[in-house]
Amino acid sequence: MMYNNAMRVSFAAIVLSLGCVRGMAFPALGAISRVMALGAPVLKVQNKLQGQIGNQISGVSRDEIQSEITTETQKGCTIYTYGLSPFSTDACLLLDKLGCNYDKIELGQEWFLLSPRASAKRAELLELTGQSSLPSVWIGGEFVGGLYSGPGIAALDENGELQAKLKAAGAL
Repeated sequence: MMYNNAMRVSFAAIVLSLGCVRGMAFPALGAISRVMALGAPVLKVQNKLQGQIGNQISGVSRDEIQSEITTETQKGCTIYTYGLSPFSTDACLLLDKLGCNYDKIELGQEWFLLSPRASAKRAELLELTGQSSLPSVWIGGEFVGGLYSGPGIAALDENGELQAKLKAAGAL
């Protein structure tokens, strides 16, 4: 029952967010983010299972994936995204607006369209950060959240901390 409700909420949020015009901020994304957070426990279980299957199919070890993530995130700004995610799109737009030089790593179009290796990387990001959703933004080796989560780059921008972090990491 909980799984079905969480999946319905997530599906409704995806449908709503895909209905927005790409490349334009969608004001309701913050509210949609809070609604989607209700399904986070179920999505975390799904993420871990998908990642375990991805590890087995791809033959890549967790150590290899961890090393790859460490290398990708230790300098500057790195953002892991989904191609169809309005949250990822708006996070990139915010970084672009600030003039940030960042590495964008698209794991796939959406979580259910990931390759085995990308599924394993997404699961490892969950293990490292506690967040199963994307975007996943890292500045100077520090995970700072997504667009609205953990605290998220939108909140960091609002309170004036984002530019300072980006400058300190050499991304501005």
